Amino acid sequence: MFTGKIKTIIWLLVACPILGLAAGDVFHINAVNNHGLISWTNAFTSGVCTVEAASQLNGSNGPVLWNPQQNYFTTNAAGAGGVSLSSGNNFFRLLAVDVSTNTPQAYTNLLESYGLLNTIAGSGADAGVDGVNYWLPSFEGGYATNAALSRPHFAMADNAGNVFIVDKDSDSVLKVTPDGRIHTVAGTHAIGNGPDSLTMATNVAMNLPNGLWVRDDGTVYVLDTGNAKVRRLDTNGLMTTLFTDSKGINNGRGLWVKDDERLIYYASNSNLRQWTPGGGTKTLNGNFNNLGNLIVSGTNIVATDRNANIVWLVNTNTGSSTALFGNGGTSAVVDGTLAATNSLYDVRGVWQPPIGGYFLATGVGAQLLYVDSAGVVHVVVNGSGNSHAGDGNWFYHQPSSAKFGQLRSVSMDNQGNLLIVENDLGFVRRIDFHRLTP
Repeated sequence: MFTGKIKTIIWLLVACPILGLAAGDVFHINAVNNHGLISWTNAFTSGVCTVEAASQLNGSNGPVLWNPQQNYFTTNAAGAGGVSLSSGNNFFRLLAVDVSTNTPQAYTNLLESYGLLNTIAGSGADAGVDGVNYWLPSFEGGYATNAALSRPHFAMADNAGNVFIVDKDSDSVLKVTPDGRIHTVAGTHAIGNGPDSLTMATNVAMNLPNGLWVRDDGTVYVLDTGNAKVRRLDTNGLMTTLFTDSKGINNGRGLWVKDDERLIYYASNSNLRQWTPGGGTKTLNGNFNNLGNLIVSGTNIVATDRNANIVWLVNTNTGSSTALFGNGGTSAVVDGTLAATNSLYDVRGVWQPPIGGYFLATGVGAQLLYVDSAGVVHVVVNGSGNSHAGDGNWFYHQPSSAKFGQLRSVSMDNQGNLLIVENDLGFVRRIDFHRLTP
């Protein structure tokens, strides 16, 4: 028992993993301190660890009710996380599950680690027409779910839980704070070409910003496509232009920025471009059809080609590309088959979780997909052209229940929650990385 202001009893119970650990590798709690830090060892190297809590171990109220508190992806045997301590007695245990193998159980383990689907921004009111700015001054500072978005493309979070949205047709970058309120952080909500020098970001007009990247500390990078610029929004609210591409940025969407800001990749229609401080801009590979989003994985770029219906693996040294997923077809995705030989019609979004594999998002069909480490594609959430449903319920798809409209992107915050953008209907959705039942 801890002494002092917090009276907490920690029961170091080890939960049995759903998929067995190797003999002798016993998953167990190492330590817990009075700041709520809990550490463990012998977790799965590609898995999920769940902290569960109970207020009692037995008594007159029936069986022990263990409530999931927090999930953590595990990529090493040893790890640590946090528990919420209160003034009463608390008991904690850990659950470890393996998601590494291409088995139905491993995929179920991943699915059941996620919980509720919700809308975090967008009202859908009057939205849906490309080229129309739906922003109203009355939205400022109000609840994000009451604000009409104008063809948003990408949403990404910082470590403080703020979600930044690049809202193309309102020519702005919006921020949803953890309290659910929405704020303009860059742009004037009118087309223009604001100053390149340090200027208050809300005084910098932009022209169809359509790409976004966010650092952990809240520094935001914006692909200002109509002005062929990449701009940086500092945490103090000032914006500056990093560079202007003299060739223009046509239909730009994908943007990735290295943490030290010495390398930037971005998409411009059929061209995958890069920028370095000393070398300026150049085309790394210009042989694509119409690029969507991109991420960096190791020494490769993973980029979606929306018109070719293919996800490409691009070598960062040579620029050479290899088809990673997709056969170029337009048929429906066949759940449980190889992604490399499957149709990925209008594939737009791509994100890689810490455990490996890839989440993909499609425009046509509006499906959230997961490709596991063996290259097998799974339909995580179904959609259609104009669906928006499922808020407050478990996210998992049902063939007769379409929950998403046309998708543009998927990303993951530092807590493991998935952020998905429904462009045409103007919504940002979140799937909580929180187990509903032990």
